[in-house]
Amino acid sequence: MKLLTTYFALIVLITTCNSTKSVNSKNTAINFEQYQTTLIYNAFTRGFFQELIITETNFTAYKDYEKLNPISKDLDPKKWEACLELLDQIDLKSLPNLESPTNRRQFDGAAFAQLTVIQKGDTIQSSSFDHKHPPLKLKPLVEYILSIPEN
Repeated sequence: MKLLTTYFALIVLITTCNSTKSVNSKNTAINFEQYQTTLIYNAFTRGFFQELIITETNFTAYKDYEKLNPISKDLDPKKWEACLELLDQIDLKSLPNLESPTNRRQFDGAAFAQLTVIQKGDTIQSSSFDHKHPPLKLKPLVEYILSIPEN
């Protein structure tokens, strides 16, 4: 009787684990297809924090390190298209190697900033630069991203 109970419990346990794995993998695939490109702009110092996250349908802004009070709104498809057009003008492979035109962040003259692009599962981060003073190749995209909350 103990042997029968043990086999039954083992079969139920294995079946439950396999069904959970398949459900999780399906959810991941759906999320991956839903947001193939995400743009994240971070700027921070000791007393300042700003994070802007842009996806195809949504714009979210955080103004505090704890990310307690997000400001989220739907993104106009025209703005998303403009972001993609500006992103297409950038060679993403060279993004980590772009040099900042100014270095005021090194002595608290400006906030540290960084642009992250998540595209089809790949995450590419730029090198750090001064907030509102990106490398020349990133300047049109960064200025456009920073203008979205104002509109």
